[in-house]
Amino acid sequence: MKYLLVLAALFVFSFSAPAQQKKSDEKPLAPLFTGITLDGNAVDLAKLRGKIVVLNLWFVNCPNCIQEIKLLNQVVDDYKDNKDVVFIGLASNTKPDLEKFLKKNPFKYQIIPNAGQFTLFKYGTPDKNGNYNLGYPTHVVIDKEGRIALQIEGVKGVEAVKTELKKQLDAKETKTK
Repeated sequence: MKYLLVLAALFVFSFSAPAQQKKSDEKPLAPLFTGITLDGNAVDLAKLRGKIVVLNLWFVNCPNCIQEIKLLNQVVDDYKDNKDVVFIGLASNTKPDLEKFLKKNPFKYQIIPNAGQFTLFKYGTPDKNGNYNLGYPTHVVIDKEGRIALQIEGVKGVEAVKTELKKQLDAKETKTK
C-alpha cells in the first residue's frame, strides 16, 4: 500500500528544477509542480505565472495548521474578487484523510493531496547529514515572475502573508501608473 501511495504521489506531482541560474540579488524561482486538487482540477504552477500564488504547506495532524485555517480562510475571503491571487494548499495527507478532515474543518484553499515529499524536498532545508527538515505550517508567496517573495513557518506566517500580498499588489499598481 505504501508503494502505491508513493507511486501516486510521483504520478500526481511532476517536479522541475528552475532552469535559470539566479543572480545573487534575485529571489529564487519557486519549484514548479503540477497536481490535481481534491475536486479534480489540474493545477500547474508554470501556468500561474502572472498571478501571485500563496501556498500553505500543511497536514491534518498539525495543531498549528488546524489553528490557522480560520485565519487563512479570512485571507481567501479578503481576496476572493481578485483574480490575480491564487491560494493552494499542499497537504501531506491522502485524499480520503483530507476529505474526512475537511468535512469538520473547511479550508478555502485549493487542496492538493499527497504533496509531502515534494514540499519536504523542495521547501525543506537539508541538515549536515543530508536529512531534510520543514516546519509546519509553512507559508510561501510566489510573485508574478514565479519567484519566492516570502517563505515563513508557523501561525505568525498568516500576518506575513497578508503583508506580502499587500506589498505585491501595491507594486503592481505602482507599475501600472
